[in-house]
Amino acid sequence: MLYNAFMQCKICKQEFKPSKYRPDQQVCSRPECQKKRQVQNERDWRARNPEYFKYFDQESAWKDKRKRYNKLWKTTHNKELKEYEDSHKEQRKEYMREYMRNYREEKL
Repeated sequence: MLYNAFMQCKICKQEFKPSKYRPDQQVCSRPECQKKRQVQNERDWRARNPEYFKYFDQESAWKDKRKRYNKLWKTTHNKELKEYEDSHKEQRKEYMREYMRNYREEKL
């Protein structure tokens, strides 16, 4: 294709000179045309990939199931959790002291 040739925009039907870097350019560079081109490309992509967004629904279902499992586990292992907390109480206090000390220093 020649770089000097003019083409007709697919959207607005006006003539335009394609970019020398994209000689196969189909749409002019006007913002309205570019926006319509982008919307159409997104619509076409979604039509070609209908399964893509189903993953996000599955993830939220997995998170809900995981929350129920964790709650059940905590109620059935309450004794072990309490023993663990008691045995690590001093370690947790020291960690929190250090954490807050660093937090205050960063804030200044």
